[in-house]
Parts: sequence; C-alpha cells; structure tokens
Amino acid sequence: MAKRTKRLEQQKQGLLEQAKRHRIKAETIEGRKDTTRDYWLKEALRFEQQAAEREALLEKLRKKHTL
Repeated sequence: MAKRTKRLEQQKQGLLEQAKRHRIKAETIEGRKDTTRDYWLKEALRFEQQAAEREALLEKLRKKHTL
C-alpha cells in the first residue's frame, strides 16, 4: 500500500504542477494557430480532473486501510 499511495501522491502533485504551468501559458503566451488560450485552459482543466481522480483513489485507499 505504501508504494501505491506514494505513487498516487506524486502523480497528483505532478498533474497539479502541469495544470499550473498551462494556466500560466494561457495568461501570458499569445495564441497561435493550434495553441490558443482556450486550448491551454482546457488542458489545465483536464490535468486538474486527473488530479482529482488520483485524490479520490487516495481517499479510498486511506479509508480501506484505516478499518
């Protein structure tokens, strides 16, 4: 269990950092043909959703192992 929770924590942190980078790009970088502001925001939202899924898995594991 320890390895799995550690891996999920690291994945969650990485996804949140990636989402943060994408939000910064959406605010600062001028859009091009394929990377518009909406694209960066959509990608950030996708990463945040994946991080939320990891958090849900972590909660499930913690609950299971505290019983």
